[in-house]
Amino acid sequence: MIGLRKRSSESDDEPVPSSFLLRKVAAVDLFTKPKEDYCRSQTRAGAIISIITVFAVGLLASWEVMSYTLGWNAYKTELSVDTSPEKNITFNIDITFMQEPCHDLFLDVSDVSGTFSINVTENLLKTPVDVGGNLAYLGTRRFFTDPRSPLYTRRNDPNSPDFCGRCFTGNKAIAGGKNCCNTCEEVMAEHDRKGLPRPNKNVVEQCIGELSLENPGCNYRGALNVRKVSGVIFFTPKVIKNTIKMEDLLKFDASHVINKFSIGDESVRRHSRRGVLNPLEKQRFNGSGRFMKVRYYLNIVPTTYGSGASSGLHPPTYEYSANWNSREVAIGYGGFPSVEFSFDFFPMQVNNNFKREPIYHFLVQLCGIVGGLFVVLGLVDSVVARLTRLV
Repeated sequence: MIGLRKRSSESDDEPVPSSFLLRKVAAVDLFTKPKEDYCRSQTRAGAIISIITVFAVGLLASWEVMSYTLGWNAYKTELSVDTSPEKNITFNIDITFMQEPCHDLFLDVSDVSGTFSINVTENLLKTPVDVGGNLAYLGTRRFFTDPRSPLYTRRNDPNSPDFCGRCFTGNKAIAGGKNCCNTCEEVMAEHDRKGLPRPNKNVVEQCIGELSLENPGCNYRGALNVRKVSGVIFFTPKVIKNTIKMEDLLKFDASHVINKFSIGDESVRRHSRRGVLNPLEKQRFNGSGRFMKVRYYLNIVPTTYGSGASSGLHPPTYEYSANWNSREVAIGYGGFPSVEFSFDFFPMQVNNNFKREPIYHFLVQLCGIVGGLFVVLGLVDSVVARLTRLV
């Protein structure tokens, strides 16, 4: 730092303004100037403090610039009572069962209101999985929406009596061919009738049932809509006329991998200071034996995400925490092997908002950092200089 030291030589003072008005104006000068009878001296201690000042200013200014540009301090979180009018929520799932074929696996849903649905298939795709854990069907799949949706068409729904499957792979049409082929045999027969080579089963949608018989695993993927009340999602052995065969119970294998498990509208951009996590994703369970029941316990928290002026305008979505356990069940004592997701809702809602501070607020903070450091370290330099003279 540069200090002011008294000089022995004399010099003329600054001329005093002669005008009364100029003297009044000079009286309010906040930046008083030292007279020329002082000289400037530089010291080693001042140099060290100057280096510290420049380093500290650069470090803190860089941190402030990064904090503003990356929005580290722009995340705000508030709590409120959950008042969202939603009656249903969506579970976005992608779960692979390595040793349970699709034709032996059902997805059931029950809730505290008494609703119980068996073998739910709306908006869900079941795809056979080979021994390597890869999808055995490589063709395109169509999501079959809720029949109440305007996007729903009965001709594209394999569960509808009006289903009409393509007779030829891709979008090509063959003159004189059948309009609909609803089974794998019909597709192959139509190719034989037209003198065309038979396609591989792994690209024919109607052959998924045959692929299920030939491959050991199954993948569930899609959007499962359930009521917004406490309930349970079950993956169980298939049920026929409200009965599970003992053979299916004995060979049920609960080994699975959760590739994706999120809740709520996926179109909403999710953000928070600590990041958004779906704790069940990449969860893997390897069943060491039969008769295993795996149960996940989910505590679901309604959550909203906003950004700047659009805060609160996005549809609500959900985050969750999860715990799980597994145990062997005794067949015949009211239990059966399964993979279950038990969920409950938290009555409070978390509101996350990302709103960057105005640019002038950032500039004020930056100037405060620079000016404050210079003032504080200037005082330190003055104290050091006085102590040096005393010593």
